[in-house]
Amino acid sequence: MSDSKSIKTLAVLTVLVSLIIQMGFAVGVFGPAWLSPLLTLPALAAVAWLWRTAEKQHAASQAFTDLVI
Repeated sequence: MSDSKSIKTLAVLTVLVSLIIQMGFAVGVFGPAWLSPLLTLPALAAVAWLWRTAEKQHAASQAFTDLVI
């Protein structure tokens, strides 16, 4: 269970860091705003990875439930 918590924490932190950096680009702190869309890629990858992990865990728990019932 702690492994899934660490995965979720890592994904949330990646998304938050990406959003903070995007806000910095939007305000003009880090450079031109056209670079901001490039920084959504790590956040999208983190969300996709979390989604696939959740699907695998759900499939495993569903298989266990089917086996028990």
